[in-house]
Amino acid sequence: MKGPLWARVVSTVGHPLLMPLYTLATLFALNDFLQAHPASFLYFGFILLVNTLGAAISLYLLFRRGFIGDLEIRVRAQRTWPFTLVLAYYSMTLYLVASDRSVHTPPEFVGMLLGVVVSIAGGIVVTRWFKLSMHAMAAGGVVGAVFALGQIQFTSHFPILAFWIAAAGLIGASRLALQAHTEREIYAGFLWGALAMYGCVLLSA
Repeated sequence: MKGPLWARVVSTVGHPLLMPLYTLATLFALNDFLQAHPASFLYFGFILLVNTLGAAISLYLLFRRGFIGDLEIRVRAQRTWPFTLVLAYYSMTLYLVASDRSVHTPPEFVGMLLGVVVSIAGGIVVTRWFKLSMHAMAAGGVVGAVFALGQIQFTSHFPILAFWIAAAGLIGASRLALQAHTEREIYAGFLWGALAMYGCVLLSA
């Protein structure tokens, strides 16, 4: 990855595969049930961590075997199968969490996982014609989740919402600095991720 050091660091820290973990941590800060049941939080965190590592290793193997040109998957035509693989990981995670009756799962968390699945599925469809920014989509998803949770709880969560909006802007700026996307691709990714996550979390409550 070539470009300014700050952009490479921000782009790595704000990688789409890490965003569900960040979203879970944000939900923990805003969700009374998870705070009262830290074991559930650790359980969900472990599931997401395994999912993240599995998807990351799979993408690395695709790169090593020449199915994708680089780990950024800059070539739009190479994006469909890697993203479909990631979609399969999160779909399986959603099914396991939603069907596991041994642990009480907050509906907002199920909605978050559904939002991830819906946003990735939509991104796969769009990427056939348009190189949607997955970084911006994932960051928009966190913003959408916080905004939806605020409406569910009848509060704004303004400080955390403002933080994630600023973080999304910084991530988008890093993708521009790395010349990985155009402004239109970043705005479209953010908008789709935010709307998909907002709708799924809100409908889950």
